[in-house]
Amino acid sequence: MALTFLVVVIVGGAVVWKMVDAGFGMKWLAEHLQKRSISESFRENVKRIASTQGDVLELATLDTEETVTKYDTKTLFNDAIYLGTTVAEIRAMVVYRYHLKLSDEWNLKVENGRCMVVAPAIRPSLPPAIRTDTIEKKSEAGWLRFNASENLAQLEKEMTSILERRAGVAGKIKHVREASRLSVAKFVQHWVLKEHKEQGEIREIVVIFSDEPAAANAEEAMKQPSTLNLDAGKD
Repeated sequence: MALTFLVVVIVGGAVVWKMVDAGFGMKWLAEHLQKRSISESFRENVKRIASTQGDVLELATLDTEETVTKYDTKTLFNDAIYLGTTVAEIRAMVVYRYHLKLSDEWNLKVENGRCMVVAPAIRPSLPPAIRTDTIEKKSEAGWLRFNASENLAQLEKEMTSILERRAGVAGKIKHVREASRLSVAKFVQHWVLKEHKEQGEIREIVVIFSDEPAAANAEEAMKQPSTLNLDAGKD
């Protein structure tokens, strides 16, 4: 009888657990028997603190989705036998920031109510910020390759340096150039021209960056459209 009772208890317990595992009674179990704790910890190990020496004027930010793909192809006998390609890919939202150095050369001229500004070139602020909550990863190994995880791990290590190189390419700078131009115009309006004795006569500010063709040609510079029209903001 004892043995029979034990068997019944075991079998009954297995049936009950199976029902719970299948979803029956899960809500009751979660509310009355289960306990869940979520905690976070943070450890700080400061490696370096550096001052910008007050030499940085932030201009613009660029939020973009970046996809970085790494291909690893292997062949034998001078490409006679193809052994497959391993592909690793990481996708994430990245925030690029751009600035200029105040200590670089500036050229400012006021003429006929127009303030012409030749500002230093736009620089990327490094490293870019990767939004970790948006990261997506995938990796596929070729038919005779078995290094999918290693290839993905290597790409993760190289991710920051790859994005740093992308930050300074012409296409990225082009995206933020007009927003940066407006930031420089606002800076000139509020700080550079604040004490200018002819401030009341200035109606517009034109900003050209030193790496633009118009910066080397005075006649071309005068044809540039207004970056900031000060009359437009008046009632």
